[in-house]
Amino acid sequence: MKKIVIVCPTSRNIVNFRKNLIKKFQESNYEVSAIVFDDKYFREIISMGVTPYLIADSNRSVNPFKIMSLKRKYVRTFKMINPDAVFTFMLKPNLFATCAAKIAGVKNVFSMVEGAGDVFGNNSFIWKIIRKYCCYKYKKGFKCSDMVFFTNKDDKDEFVNLGLVIDEKTEVVHGIGVDIDFFQYKPIKNYNVFLMVSRMMKAKGVIDYCESARIVRSQYPNALFNYLGGENTLKIKDIQEYIDDGSIKYLGKVDNVRPYYEECTVQVLPTYYREGLGLVNAEAGAVGRATITCDVIGARDTVVDGYNGVFVNPKDPMSLAEKMIFFLENPKAAEKMGLNNRKFAEENFDQRKINQYIVDIINKYVENKS
Repeated sequence: MKKIVIVCPTSRNIVNFRKNLIKKFQESNYEVSAIVFDDKYFREIISMGVTPYLIADSNRSVNPFKIMSLKRKYVRTFKMINPDAVFTFMLKPNLFATCAAKIAGVKNVFSMVEGAGDVFGNNSFIWKIIRKYCCYKYKKGFKCSDMVFFTNKDDKDEFVNLGLVIDEKTEVVHGIGVDIDFFQYKPIKNYNVFLMVSRMMKAKGVIDYCESARIVRSQYPNALFNYLGGENTLKIKDIQEYIDDGSIKYLGKVDNVRPYYEECTVQVLPTYYREGLGLVNAEAGAVGRATITCDVIGARDTVVDGYNGVFVNPKDPMSLAEKMIFFLENPKAAEKMGLNNRKFAEENFDQRKINQYIVDIINKYVENKS
């Protein structure tokens, strides 16, 4: 039996986002292990038939002493497992586990870039320093990778143009995909409900959504604006005035977002944050809900303007309010775009197809080097 190690920062990431990919590897005769920074979801990981390994760290920690020891810990763990392949996800594993795998003698190394994140999206002085360091480490790490998967073409092109990876080593997939059987199509039953699902960040357009909701409700008081998402760079106090005056209904953070997609008319993500791929747009699309989003990296891959959703200007609550009012006044358009979005999700974001594509590529490398 072949062995593969999945390397992620958090155990939650393995359970929530890698489960079906892992199943596909297991169906292809792989014994799967996982290396993570915490043990919170070890019981769930073990129940998946995966052997977890703990390297205590934090994906956002920049402690130089911990960073220096991280690669050594990866090397020791890879030597202990002796896998045929290593697959890294997210920042620190992509920067450090890739080189560690090669040092440990692993023949096949693969990586996935699910968005460039704050490293490329934030232009403050400190982030420019961090970006320079990360680009240096990306270049070293991706020299050790046989293939780097990107979740949108814009990120791939930028990484190639910056010389961080050669084009021949890249593949673009439509994100991690959506379980279109779990996110089944459901006909619209409420024609006045909008939903935003995101971390509580200004760059995700959270304040813009709140402002737009206030504008729309001044004309259409029966319109409802639900918001799901945990605190991040913004806190509840930052949106409290919109909760208090009834502009939005804050629903907190939930484990299963599907019922909220099913309850809404249209899903909204007015992000100007650099997305890997707007996963919530794809999930809502699978349920059959039109999307309002911005024409920015990652989000633009989820919408054909006027077909399965609409674009609005970033940082423009009035533009967003106008599109919301359009859907309130044109419920048939919400239905038609929702049906189109289900079709778009089936064609582009079916997780089974994406996972099979990834496994087939990795299999070819492993078999050629065995």
